Amino acid sequence: MTNPRMQNATSPYLQAHADNPVEWREWSPETLELAREQDRPILLSIGYAACHWCHVMARESFSDPDIAAVMNRYFVNIKVDREERPDLDKTFQTAHALLNQRGGGWPLTAFLNPDDLSPFFIGTYFPAEPRFGMPGFADLLGRVHSAYREKGDQTRQQGAAVHQALTSAPPGSESVPPVSIADAARARLEGALDDEHGGLGGAPKFPQLPLLDFMLDEAASHGGDGSGRLDHAVAALLDGGLFDHLGGGIFRYCVDADWTIPHFEKMLVDNAQLPATLARFATLGRDDGRRAVIERLLDRSITHFLHRMQLPDGTFAASLDADTQGEEGATYLWTPDEARGVLEQAGVDTEMIDAFTSDYGLDRPANFEGRWHLAAVRRADRVADIQPIDEAVRAALLERRARRAQPKRDDKSLLGLNALLATGLMRAGARLGREDWAAMGMNLLDRLIPVDVAVADLPTGRLGERESVPAFLDDYAAVLEAQSEAFFRSPDTERLDMIEAIVEVVRERFGDETGAFRLSHDGHGAPVGSLVVFTDDAQPSGNAILADTLARLGYALGRTDWLDMAEGIFKAAGGSLDRAPQVHPRLLAALRRFHQPATLVVIKAHDMSSWQAAIDDLRGRGIAVLALGNDDLPADKPLPKGEGGLAYICRGTACLPPESDPARLIAQFD
Repeated sequence: MTNPRMQNATSPYLQAHADNPVEWREWSPETLELAREQDRPILLSIGYAACHWCHVMARESFSDPDIAAVMNRYFVNIKVDREERPDLDKTFQTAHALLNQRGGGWPLTAFLNPDDLSPFFIGTYFPAEPRFGMPGFADLLGRVHSAYREKGDQTRQQGAAVHQALTSAPPGSESVPPVSIADAARARLEGALDDEHGGLGGAPKFPQLPLLDFMLDEAASHGGDGSGRLDHAVAALLDGGLFDHLGGGIFRYCVDADWTIPHFEKMLVDNAQLPATLARFATLGRDDGRRAVIERLLDRSITHFLHRMQLPDGTFAASLDADTQGEEGATYLWTPDEARGVLEQAGVDTEMIDAFTSDYGLDRPANFEGRWHLAAVRRADRVADIQPIDEAVRAALLERRARRAQPKRDDKSLLGLNALLATGLMRAGARLGREDWAAMGMNLLDRLIPVDVAVADLPTGRLGERESVPAFLDDYAAVLEAQSEAFFRSPDTERLDMIEAIVEVVRERFGDETGAFRLSHDGHGAPVGSLVVFTDDAQPSGNAILADTLARLGYALGRTDWLDMAEGIFKAAGGSLDRAPQVHPRLLAALRRFHQPATLVVIKAHDMSSWQAAIDDLRGRGIAVLALGNDDLPADKPLPKGEGGLAYICRGTACLPPESDPARLIAQFD
């Protein structure tokens, strides 16, 4: 019997549970009140559509009538999509770490006291029957029910302790933390680089793009990647099994230390950040050939992966499933005979087929459950040495792969992740001289937030025409950054008006007494108050993006009120930064840019054509340019009276005397 509550949800993940015998409900005031009235603990299950182990637990436990009967008898069962409710996910992932002294994951399985919604027991995946050293889920349900009934005072005490810990935060500081804290974090992270396989840490290996971005920024500010260790790390992301060598894009993570076998879901959160990160690396120091490799691989990702993810409204879907028809990774796997047959039929040269077979290990033992996932056998230590699959080979195999059953796509359009992608495309386009990518980012941003929509009314996601809950802080921060990037690319007063409106929404709805900003607001019904988050996970924290963007705009436009807001975030984060600086990479990068503002070039000219080559050159170096043909802004740099133009080189609140010749402007940077 189909559950109408799940069937009518705005999340495909929730919809997929509509036929479970479990009486699932969404997180809502009505559901929470039901749990209190019936004095039943809440069984909260948090996951997402592309999650492999979420599917396993659904098949093993949530589809089992006997287990479902126990769940329905003893608990009020709530299913949550972590991408729609990042506030709930962040709260209970933090609680998992507090109760279990280790990181969590998905599916997250939490049992909550109904009166104050505090968790008294939390885990992740549980098998239906005891194995892997874990209790069977049916047994666990009985034990949790008994503990709640027989030891209710203890469960409430434990829940209250977790509640207290969740609402406690390290104290802020009276002054902005010094930039030296970024140096300490860089040293610690450099010590975690894997010199053998590349990347950070051991198995499982995640791309950790906010961390990589921070280290690239630090390398740039300290004279480039002299040791080559970051080059090795980026090469590992692109040459192993994390990167889809046929269809582009990266998978969520690799299960092994040497980047061979991924967990096969593809998430927009990772791929939205990839263009800016790779373009940043491509322009770090001397070009040794890395730029051509990165542009080629990014082109494949943008042309093929993003095309696969694009929705009818022009925005992009949240993820592709790890499984295909219940089998993990099935779409992406090969046998040597199948691959060779496809290539021979396509008329690919035998020598080229042999080289591909050898390079990607199809002449070696299978690397994944009797089949082969494509990962270069002899990994390049430098990005410049990566040899992308020949186009004739790639096109033939991709065409065959497209005829297979495909993983399901989560078709909800998430505001924040689409904004991250818009920013990434604009930045990559500017750095690598790809106007098509930059225009694609601008177009995405304008589709994401039509001019007739008030920014105060933005939802965190949409499924077709249906909107989910109101947008969170991280959504607004990502949108603000994207609008800022678009403003620097094409400044106009209408976009500046939107930027000001976003800042006001953030200030009014999410402001916290600490000076930073809360993840959610009162309308979200957060379970344990609203968290103030400074640390990054798969994506940068909203507070970090806000501090960075407000400082950039504040310096560029002379908005001291925005600089004050950024300063408030840094001060509020002081204790958190002191405790563990390395888990705040985006905030640390923002802190360095606050103390050591990036160069900005403001060009005022009636006719910008004579300056365009200089503008493109500077943007290719990663230097922000405001090219203005009117006196609307900034007011302290007026248009020249003649036909020429003037360029002002500024850092922070100080500018050099204006330059009237584009060639001499560029010479100052050479």
